[in-house]
Amino acid sequence: MAGCESCHKGNPTAVDRNSAHAGLVARPSRQPEAVCGACHAEQVAKVKTSLHFTVRGEESLMKIRTAHRWPDVQPVFRQACQSCHASCGDCHVSKAKSARGGLMDGHLFLKRPPMDQGCGTCHGGRVVPEYLGKNEGFPPDVHWQKAKMDCVACHAEAQLHGDGNSYPDRHAARNKPQCTTCHPNAKAANSPIEQHAVHQDRVNCAVCHSTVYRGCENCHVGEGAKSSLQFKIGRSSRPDAPYQFALLRHVPTIRTMLDPKLKDGMPNYDAVPTWKDTTPHNIQRKTPRTATCNNCHGNARIFLKPGDLNPTEAAANAKVAVPTIPARR
Repeated sequence: MAGCESCHKGNPTAVDRNSAHAGLVARPSRQPEAVCGACHAEQVAKVKTSLHFTVRGEESLMKIRTAHRWPDVQPVFRQACQSCHASCGDCHVSKAKSARGGLMDGHLFLKRPPMDQGCGTCHGGRVVPEYLGKNEGFPPDVHWQKAKMDCVACHAEAQLHGDGNSYPDRHAARNKPQCTTCHPNAKAANSPIEQHAVHQDRVNCAVCHSTVYRGCENCHVGEGAKSSLQFKIGRSSRPDAPYQFALLRHVPTIRTMLDPKLKDGMPNYDAVPTWKDTTPHNIQRKTPRTATCNNCHGNARIFLKPGDLNPTEAAANAKVAVPTIPARR
């Protein structure tokens, strides 16, 4: 059986606390090759490319927004954003620092961590409340309500640990969950469900099958962000998206976000929308939009229109707004 020092170092032969803790490594899996890799070499080789470990999705966007100032911004990003990245122990042993840390179950290594203490400690602001129905007045996701499916039922190990490829963000990953994996007829041209046959690849599944979700506003480095419930349909911001319309979630990145640490750190802020494609974890088989066509068509309230945009935010938001609402049927 491995002793504490096999991962945490220190001096196991010492007789006093200070000597015993000399050279102690509090979070050894931050260097996974040196610790976890001794027994889990295959997983560690891939985890170094995972979005959880690298936070590359956020980094990709920040590199665009900061442009030539990225070398100046990178230390701020590492301190403020990249500090949230998850290593092996952050999922399989302990809870995230944002949830006050602490061990999940003594010092047991959990192969499949409980959803609320594992995934939920980092994704507890939006995803978990949506999925478990904790947004007041809105039911749990049908996959949880009916079948108690946890995160890894859809998010496979290859996605969470990485598959060895360095994807720029989660949308680009080949192993991301797909509704059609379990519902292959959802986009069939001959589907017996009229809405599926008509919309095909023009509309993301979530547009019709999601309920209200939470978006964020006004984030500054060192401060929190405000959040509010929202539901907005817009044009997809992703050039590689296989659909035209998607749900959009407002992200809290504002022009002056980095100012407390670095003035004018995002000279290319206008290049990336602050309304981003989202796939909320609050899926329902029946929603107001599945009940009748005109709960969506002609319903300007649920579309992100040019007049809804904040003029102080990214100019790229104009690309995702819907200037002409689909006509009533």
